Amino acid sequence: MSGVSRGTLALGLLAVALSLATLVGLPAPLQAVAALAVLILLPGQALVRLIHVKDLALGALLVLALGLAALTAVSTAMFYLALWSWQACVVAMGVITILACVARARQEAAA
Repeated sequence: MSGVSRGTLALGLLAVALSLATLVGLPAPLQAVAALAVLILLPGQALVRLIHVKDLALGALLVLALGLAALTAVSTAMFYLALWSWQACVVAMGVITILACVARARQEAAA
């Protein structure tokens, strides 16, 4: 893990922590913020880190776009498979974030 950045590690650990916190239950305002982060922002950020976007504005736009696209794909698949539950969606998005962080860590270690 010598070549892995702190940002990649922090993003992965934050995904695990916020996913668990969302599932365990928090006060309503905190749960809304944690759910927003786990469902859109963290997966979007992890996916943007994989494509090495240098422009800050484009990166911010892609975080939202990729996060919403991943959430839409996961939610639609779960709906059609009759597996929909908000808890499963949170877990799936957390897993996507962690897998993207693992892929980024491999890129960083190889560089």
